[in-house]
Amino acid sequence: AAVAVLWLAFAPSPCDAARRQEVDIEVEVEPAAGDTPLAAPQAAAQTPHPTVTMEEIEECAQLQACYCIKNTRCGWCDTFKKALPLSSVGGAGGVVCPNWVVGAASCPTLSCAPDDSSELVWWLQCSIMPAVCWVLWLVTYSWRDILHRYELSRSVGAHEASGGDAMARLHADAVTRDFFGPMRTLEIFQKGMNCPVEERLPLTTARPYELNLSDLSCAPGENYEKSRVGPHRLSVTLRIALHWRTALGANVVNSAGCMLLSATFILCLRNAARGMDKESYAWLTMATKEITAVVSPLQTAVGLLLSFYALNRIAWYWSVLMEGHALQGRIHDLAMIGGAVKKGTEEDWLARYTLYRHGILTLFYTYKPYTPSLRFLSSDPLIACGLLEREEAEILQGAHRGPVTVFESWLATWVAANLRNEARQQALHALRELRRSIAVLNALLEQRAPVSFESLLYVAVYALVAILPFSPSNIDYNNRQAVMENHHVATTVGVGILCSFYLALLHMLRHIQAPFDDIGAPSDALNAVALMNVTERKLRDYLTLPPSSSCTGQAHVETHTRYF
Repeated sequence: AAVAVLWLAFAPSPCDAARRQEVDIEVEVEPAAGDTPLAAPQAAAQTPHPTVTMEEIEECAQLQACYCIKNTRCGWCDTFKKALPLSSVGGAGGVVCPNWVVGAASCPTLSCAPDDSSELVWWLQCSIMPAVCWVLWLVTYSWRDILHRYELSRSVGAHEASGGDAMARLHADAVTRDFFGPMRTLEIFQKGMNCPVEERLPLTTARPYELNLSDLSCAPGENYEKSRVGPHRLSVTLRIALHWRTALGANVVNSAGCMLLSATFILCLRNAARGMDKESYAWLTMATKEITAVVSPLQTAVGLLLSFYALNRIAWYWSVLMEGHALQGRIHDLAMIGGAVKKGTEEDWLARYTLYRHGILTLFYTYKPYTPSLRFLSSDPLIACGLLEREEAEILQGAHRGPVTVFESWLATWVAANLRNEARQQALHALRELRRSIAVLNALLEQRAPVSFESLLYVAVYALVAILPFSPSNIDYNNRQAVMENHHVATTVGVGILCSFYLALLHMLRHIQAPFDDIGAPSDALNAVALMNVTERKLRDYLTLPPSSSCTGQAHVETHTRYF
């Protein structure tokens, strides 16, 4: 009787068999060790939950992959590789599934692509950000290549116009107009204030001694103080910064390349989150997290190196700038004292004109070796504009140290021959200060960082830039569904901004070592021609202006006799 009761309680009915056939599950449960023979039939066929409807069964029967259960009323039995209604599994009378997946985010793979068209749509959606970055890189590369060709054509034209004598005269036209254009003769020099406008020196140059945002924020020839465009507006600053000859503009194409690498890596990461199994995806995310962990200490090291080096080089750049003004002031001191010499005869005017020429030529030959647009010039343009005589040019070619030493000697000779008493002492003091300023400027321009430090800095920065695209930050790798479905635009843009900052700073530090390089970095280069122009105009005033009427009396004559 007991056996009959158990059989009636656990034996499958014809209705149960029909329902199991509708769900299309073939279950063969092996009885575990220690189980009674009746446990197998119990596990093999459980009575479905009363709330399961045929609509749910049909909906789940159409799902072919685990991730297809997203936004449905179905779960996934990974043991049978079938989708089942959520209400049919577990609980009293439910179907038993050892590996039951309730949510789509817990699936082994996050792919639901029953045909090739769905797979193609997913890849097209994921390729939007890499495609945008690729177009951006292509545009910036073409833009920079066009500018390179334009500047190269100007350089070749300047080279051909100079007869092959100036290999690096990229700004030959501007230099000719600002410095070599005006003629210098004794007759024009003697006119002084009565010199006509066409014979006067230019009041401005193509570029000032030091460029700043205010100079570049207004249109050419427009005074920035009267311009309606503020020099510190964000749009104006970005327009200036993105010019390819600035540090940021020169590295826009490199930043776009970093964004392209980052977008491509994120595309691979999204595909891995979608198609890899959990174990393989965990290995990949662990490798990515290890790379990301290297970025933070490397950024600290690079920040320390860059901060130390940048602060010192900027201070060094300002020292070079100020030493140029000091050199200009020493020449002005010498001309101011020499301008008090009487100028009644032709010999007196010739002596003043000689001091004028030698003072400007001293400044010119001081900056000539460090300015690419002047470095390869011969003496012919100086002879043509009247600053240098041909006999003097022959003497300069035989100098052991350089032309500057010759002019320093000639200036000392002029002081000894034309000045007396206290005026001579003051002029010799100004001449010694002039020689000191030239020596300090030469020493500053030859100052460099140790090779080991500079190579370490470059390697650290390039290593950081190489790692950044493959170490996306602020991504929760455990949330595979979020990794797969997001484009991660902010992460890609952030990589581009960081790379542009580090590369632009390194570019600036590299080019700032040549502060007068008006070809490699004209926006940051000091314009020695502008300094010469201002110095020459003031020298002409010191040496040609007539004395005041109050200084022509007997007291002036006695003072002149005492000091000169």
